[in-house]
Formats: sequence, C-alpha cells, structure tokens
Amino acid sequence: MRKILATLLALATLSASTQQPALQPAQPPAGSNWQHVQAFPIGASINVKALTNHASCTLKSVSDDSLTCTHGKDIVFQRADIMTIQISRRGRSALIGAAIGGGTLAVIGFASATNNTPNSFFGPNFLLGPVTAVFGLGGGLIGAITGGLTDFAKSTVYKAP
Repeated sequence: MRKILATLLALATLSASTQQPALQPAQPPAGSNWQHVQAFPIGASINVKALTNHASCTLKSVSDDSLTCTHGKDIVFQRADIMTIQISRRGRSALIGAAIGGGTLAVIGFASATNNTPNSFFGPNFLLGPVTAVFGLGGGLIGAITGGLTDFAKSTVYKAP
C-alpha cells in the first residue's frame, strides 16, 4: 500500500512540474505604473512602504504626486518617497492556506487510519473516512487562519522606478 501511495505521489509531483510553464521575470509596464495606483477604488486596503515608514491602511485619495490613506488618522505619502504599494489579498491567502493545510492533513489522517495493515484500505477499518475527514478539516482550519494572518498572496501594484 505504501509503495502505491508513494508511486502516485511521485507521479503527481512529476506531472505537475512538467505541466507548469517556464517562469518569466515580471516586466513592469513601460514608463511609470503610477496610473495603476490612481485607478484604485477609494476604500481599497493597501500596504505602502516608503523610505521613512510603512503603513497598512485604507486608500483615501491619489494625486499626481501624493497618496493619502487612513489608518486611524490620515497619512500622506509623497510619490517620490514611496518604494512599493501592495494590495491585500487575505481572502485568497486564506483559501490557498486552507487547501494546502486540509489536503496535507487529510493525507496524514488517511495514512494514520490505515495503520499499515495490508487489508485496511478496502477492509474492515471503520475509522478510515472519519479520521481522514477530521484531519482534513483541522488542517483546513489551521491553513486558513495562517494564510489569512500572513497574507502571503498579496500583490505588488506599484514599485518605484
């Protein structure tokens, strides 16, 4: 049984790596991409890193030479001082984390329920389904919390030239 699972895992890994397109370096748009920042909807949640400070805030306004956002009080960033602006993607990060955590712990739960007995996959092991489901749900919850808190899927929309 272990040999079958190991073979399936190896085949899935190999086929996934051969199907992925070659990564191309991200090319910034020609000229300045400040127009992307000006197109943001008011009230968008953003992360701004400037030369002197950093803030996670809500967009209030954007002009040709500055950005104003709110985090308890208004914060004004001059365009020349801004290094990067990122959009928060906490929902996407939570979903990705839930998928990774749930899938990983479901496999671990399945493996622990089979207990290395040769006939447990189709045999009399009545805990196979419930243990897999409980591990999967627990892993999904842990992954969703971790993904939502870390916001690892945030996207950079402006980078200083």
